[in-house]
Amino acid sequence: MFDSVRKHQKILQLVLLLLIVPSFVFLGVQSYTGTGTNDSDVAKIGNDVISGTEFDNALKNQAQRAGLPLEMTNSGAFKNNVLNQIIQQKLLRNELQALHLRVSNERLAKELIQFPEIQALKKPDGSIDADKYRQLLKNNGLSVSQFEDIKKSELMSADLQFAIAAKQESVNSEVVSQKLISALGVEREVQVMFFLADQYSKSVKVEPQEAKDYFQAHPGDFQTIPTVDVEYVVLHRDSKLDEKEFNKNADSFANIVYEQADSLRPVADSLHLKIEKVTGLTSQGLSSLGKSHPLNQPKTLKAVFSDEVVKSNKNSDAIQLPNGDLVSVHVIQYNPSKTQNYEDVKSGIERIVSSKKAEEIAIKMGSDQAEQLQKEPKMKVSGKEFSKPIWVSRVKPLDLSGEPLEKVFGVDPNKLPMVVYAKIPGSGIAIYRINQTRSPSQDPKIQIEQFKQIAELNLQNELAAYFSNMRDRHTVKILKSLQ
Repeated sequence: MFDSVRKHQKILQLVLLLLIVPSFVFLGVQSYTGTGTNDSDVAKIGNDVISGTEFDNALKNQAQRAGLPLEMTNSGAFKNNVLNQIIQQKLLRNELQALHLRVSNERLAKELIQFPEIQALKKPDGSIDADKYRQLLKNNGLSVSQFEDIKKSELMSADLQFAIAAKQESVNSEVVSQKLISALGVEREVQVMFFLADQYSKSVKVEPQEAKDYFQAHPGDFQTIPTVDVEYVVLHRDSKLDEKEFNKNADSFANIVYEQADSLRPVADSLHLKIEKVTGLTSQGLSSLGKSHPLNQPKTLKAVFSDEVVKSNKNSDAIQLPNGDLVSVHVIQYNPSKTQNYEDVKSGIERIVSSKKAEEIAIKMGSDQAEQLQKEPKMKVSGKEFSKPIWVSRVKPLDLSGEPLEKVFGVDPNKLPMVVYAKIPGSGIAIYRINQTRSPSQDPKIQIEQFKQIAELNLQNELAAYFSNMRDRHTVKILKSLQ
């Protein structure tokens, strides 16, 4: 639960989830505010500065959290995406401050007591045990003020969303609504013909130099996965011990692994724990250990592969597991990623190059044929046939999506039959023949759902417009190129 709060706090639902990633995801719970700029600063939002250090930390944290190699942080697209998310978060914070939104202590208390983990801390008189509350948060890497600030931000952001939603005007014209429903529901009869790579793979030959050239041009595709060899100890929540005794041991466990961080031996000796060892642990865990194993838990893996544990040769902090146990991990050896030997991956490279060459042939053959069919939609194709016709709509697209969906529904219904085609990444080309259209059904249940979709789209447009206006009002300046 707390891991979710710390890593995936929802600032707003719907569109806001796509527009904003809160500061806690990238920067922790600290805010970075400045009034001046220097050469390393990346952007300025009003008087709020995004420093070079802040931005670099955000890039590394996001890459680690997504399980991506740190090399990804050099990508211009990745940098721009992270920067835009930080800017959106800071804009939201400024907006909340400008609107003077507040969350009362009473409302916060009602929100927090909804968490089962906090309910479990109630004393006989109904109050929350403050010491246990503080320890629970500490075990999850948060102070009381940090956690409560996060929850207040969530509540204030939700208030802002509801305020915007309350002001939005739904599509109140029945004529307009019916036209939109008709556009969503109108059906088109479609046939498809594929030109796929595997149809041409037997005719492809890969020369030795082609495979070597591909290997040299794509070294990043042939990297080993970083692994660590670790020692770890687990303090089990023994049912034979009462809660007071376990909490005492838990406090000792947390203190010893932190204060004597050079080794797990002190905590093992003090609490009579066994030091276990695992080699070849990846950032995704090890399937051989089982899903419930302490080293396969997301919180544990995040801690193990953090810079402070991997590079410092220190114990991790005490990590609370879903079942209540505590674990601490010590990295014995870090095995960074490296480029594999060519001979070890040669056969795989040859398959990749062969597939790409076959795909190129399929695309060439398919696009040439599609251009002829666009002139004569009903012409016969040697060695190929269109599939049986099927009826599709935007409401019921079947397996159509992305570019094929837009192309099929982008043709003029008054000029049918028509032919369009689209590339299938990694496979080849699909050619679609649209023969005719028919009106959608008037099922009342379907219409109700379609009205809901229209209302939601309208809300999303309102929210997007609000944030666009907010960006204009707060003067966002990008201070350096990210390429």
